[in-house]
Amino acid sequence: MPAEESSAAIVLRTRDYSESDRIVTLLTREAGKLGGIAKGAKQSRRRFERKLEVFSHVMLYFRRRPHGELVFITRAEAADLPPFDLTDDIGKIALGSYMVEFADALSREEVESAGAYQMLAAALGALAQHGASRALRQAFELNLLRWAGYQLEFRRCQICGRMPAEHATSFVFIPSHGGIVCQHCRGGVSDAFIGLTAPSVAALANLGSIAIEAAPAAECAGRDAEAALTRFMATVLDRKLRSLEFLNQII
Repeated sequence: MPAEESSAAIVLRTRDYSESDRIVTLLTREAGKLGGIAKGAKQSRRRFERKLEVFSHVMLYFRRRPHGELVFITRAEAADLPPFDLTDDIGKIALGSYMVEFADALSREEVESAGAYQMLAAALGALAQHGASRALRQAFELNLLRWAGYQLEFRRCQICGRMPAEHATSFVFIPSHGGIVCQHCRGGVSDAFIGLTAPSVAALANLGSIAIEAAPAAECAGRDAEAALTRFMATVLDRKLRSLEFLNQII
């Protein structure tokens, strides 16, 4: 029998399987993203303590299955991990649902994901403590995209590398270039672009460089920036995020 492994983990999604079992997808600190089956999860309080719900932050114990994609989850405990209580506010639920779905979409099973786990834990912790905000959402998006290899650039032109002129009041963001393009280089680019104001560019540059925990106190970028980030994410994700429409209605 394979040895029991353990890791801190955040539950991303769940679905019931048979009368008493549950299939769970988690982002773990040591084992990447995992899909697992928890036998009797809907009935056993001793082994799972109602800890296999979306947003749960648990110490996960599991065994690998030699001939199956799903691991066998033996138990889940709160341990000393900080919980993410988002149930007291609909804005927290909306943004939290988006965060776990976005992390799920960008991560891959059996791939090292400690950075993504840490970012998601920091973001959900800030959300639980400070509430939902556009700045927190934008900082999480920028940081998780950077972890996945998409370093968006808002300080220099992505073509010539020069800093924008101090008096510049508007910019263009080109998704295919992953950042802003200066007015001088803009004429030579035929790709689709989105206009950004100078305050939005400054806010995005800042939010992409600070710790997620500091985002609730930072200045958020405007609606133009949200449109730019959404357009870029649509080019790198393999599916539409179901939580996005609900989030946009709430925040």
